[in-house]
Amino acid sequence: MIFKSAVSKLNKYIYIGVILFLLVLTIPAFFEDSYEPFLVLFSIHFLVILFLIWTYKTTFYKIENTDLHWKSGPFKGKIDITKINRIEYHKGIYVPTIWKPALSHIGLIITYNKYDDIYISPEKQEEFITTLQRLNQNITFKNTPYVE
Repeated sequence: MIFKSAVSKLNKYIYIGVILFLLVLTIPAFFEDSYEPFLVLFSIHFLVILFLIWTYKTTFYKIENTDLHWKSGPFKGKIDITKINRIEYHKGIYVPTIWKPALSHIGLIITYNKYDDIYISPEKQEEFITTLQRLNQNITFKNTPYVE
């Protein structure tokens, strides 16, 4: 079962803002005497914009057998659902985890193994949690769900 990442309006505006900012930064180099500065800046900015679009379009979570697979652009991973011991509802821009394959500021911090955690933001959060609970009844919950 595949769950797309929820996308908050704030993140949409940030993505669009960064892309527009990079494009605007490229314009002055176009008016230089030689085309090298423009080509270098355009190439770098183009690659960054492609990376942002790739991440935006390919962030999702898949539950397959007893594994939770996640992907966000070039980054991907797998978590054994039976090793998940806690899910914490989280709302805010600052997220106290290292891995954040999410496109929303409202999501879930999943703690698994002993000290590992990841922040995700499935679009259909209730269905996602119900599916995880079916595979692991020992999951504990912290806080209450947030609705945007």
